[in-house]
Amino acid sequence: MKEKDIFKEKAENGYIVCFADNCPLKECCLRYLVGQKMPDTTSSYHCVNPRFQDVGTTNCSLFRKAEKVKYAKGMTHLFNEDMPKRVEPYVRQHLINSHCRTYYYEFRNGERLIPPTVQEEIRQYFREAGWNGDVIFDGFVEDYEW
Repeated sequence: MKEKDIFKEKAENGYIVCFADNCPLKECCLRYLVGQKMPDTTSSYHCVNPRFQDVGTTNCSLFRKAEKVKYAKGMTHLFNEDMPKRVEPYVRQHLINSHCRTYYYEFRNGERLIPPTVQEEIRQYFREAGWNGDVIFDGFVEDYEW
């Protein structure tokens, strides 16, 4: 799917958009770029409040960088026979505690993409459990941090 089609789809499906034309970050902000693809047939949409205190500044708290990041997809091969037995339950329990059981299984089965921050969190749990080997996810995809 082309990027402009992805932006149009997001705009039509409730993604919060921005129309701050005076914003210094607008050329690299997902919210602004998606807003520019808003079709004129849409009667209502979710939009950033233009009067919010930091909208239109270089410190905008609603800014989303229009840059793709590398998401991990699936972790069914994360645990292997070489690992000490204590590693798997330690990592699993910490992921469930920090996210939830549903997210853990969605991450595991590849139903929910694993953002870079969570990938690093998983690596940290492995280090805490005493595993210094590679942490191998099933695969990777690139997408925007919506």
